[in-house]
Formats: sequence, structure tokens, C-alpha cells
Amino acid sequence: MKIRSRRSVRIGFAAALLTGGLLSAAPGCTTNTCVNGACTVTFEDGASSATVGGLDDVRVEILGIEGDRVRVAIGGAQGTVAKGTSQAVGPYTVSPTEISAKKIVLKVSR
Repeated sequence: MKIRSRRSVRIGFAAALLTGGLLSAAPGCTTNTCVNGACTVTFEDGASSATVGGLDDVRVEILGIEGDRVRVAIGGAQGTVAKGTSQAVGPYTVSPTEISAKKIVLKVSR
């Protein structure tokens, strides 16, 4: 029977905390909800792309932020859209409702 010293238990616990911290800081997540062909796509903590099932699995990508404007690519078409406005990007209409370094929320419809 092996008995661990308090020091090795502390080191193991610290390593577990560090690993958990690293995993929780992994880059970004996306969520999307769709109703009748209109989807809200949320990008958080550095996430830059999402596949939106409610729009026939189209890929939505964040290409960059320029102040209150976001550069997006949707299904291969690209455009820059200002917060609070709507603009066509390919066959889709995009309306950013929130733009910050931590979170971008887009409403996307056909």
C-alpha cells in the first residue's frame, strides 16, 4: 500500500486545477437558435465560425471587427455590416445586434 505525502497531493491538486483552468479557457464557443428560417448566432470568447443547421448547414464566419462593424463570410459570400443595421451578404440578410471583443451576436435569415 502506497501512502502519498501531502506535498504530492498538493501538486496533483494544483495540476488538476491548472488543467481545468486551461480547458475552460479554450477558445470560444458558438450557439445558434433558429425559428422559421431566421437564426440568432452567438460567437463568444474568440470563436470565429459556426455551422447553422436552421439555414441548411451554412457556414457563418467572423473575419474581423472594425469598431461597431463586423466582417463576415456566409456560405462563401463576404460583407461588412454595422451594428443595428441589416445588409445582404450573398442570399442572406445579416443584422449584428452585439459586437465586442468577447461576444458577437448576429441575426441571419434568408
